[in-house]
Amino acid sequence: MRLRALAIAGLAALASGCAATRPVPAPDLAAPAAPDAAAAPGARAPEASMDGGADATVAPVVTSAPAPEGAADAEVADAPRDPALERLREQVLDAARARVGARTRLDCSGYVLAALRAAGLTPRLAPARSRSESLYRASRPVERPRPGDLVFFHDTYDRDRNGRAGDRFTHVGLVEAVDGDAVTILHRGGRVERIRMDLSRPSDPAANDPVRMARRRDARGTRYLAGELFAAYGELLGGDVTQMLQGGRASVVRARHPATR
Repeated sequence: MRLRALAIAGLAALASGCAATRPVPAPDLAAPAAPDAAAAPGARAPEASMDGGADATVAPVVTSAPAPEGAADAEVADAPRDPALERLREQVLDAARARVGARTRLDCSGYVLAALRAAGLTPRLAPARSRSESLYRASRPVERPRPGDLVFFHDTYDRDRNGRAGDRFTHVGLVEAVDGDAVTILHRGGRVERIRMDLSRPSDPAANDPVRMARRRDARGTRYLAGELFAAYGELLGGDVTQMLQGGRASVVRARHPATR
């Protein structure tokens, strides 16, 4: 009897203990996980990528490799040239060379125009302060000249006689040869002559000849060398020559430019 009573009491105690235990709720899968307390100090969670995925792989940005330096110049140099235009350039230079060493009544622009006319070309020039400036406006500016191109200068004389610099496009010549930075120019100075110019060292008299005659009334600091007075290169024998040239009569051109040069 005593054993039976003890067994009944034990079952009752077990039943009351199970009823007092509360169930553990299931974890909320939508809630963010709590930081791991065991993580190392200073550790950071992975940063989200641009599309929001923490573990997404960001594709590297692919850029095209830069073109080799000088590639553009190489393409221009390799471009086919019009044989007819090349012959015109040579004809203009042949006519200009034929006057080297001679004295002439032509001024600088008259000398250039005479060489063009000898090749059958008569530029139509718009009005300007001088024929040199008109030739500049009729040509296409270029950075790297070729034989037969025009070369222009500022301040080769005091056109407005104010004793100061600022006289634009006062002189023009023809590029005869190009050797790197060194250029040989045909122009009418005291006589028709060749001069040297090197824009990489414009103030060096060993590489640049004078294009301005020194005069007693010149202001202090007046510049005389070709590299110092260089203004621009211009291409007249390029593109559609029939549109750029074959223009007005010489008498009309002279009438529009009573001033010399």
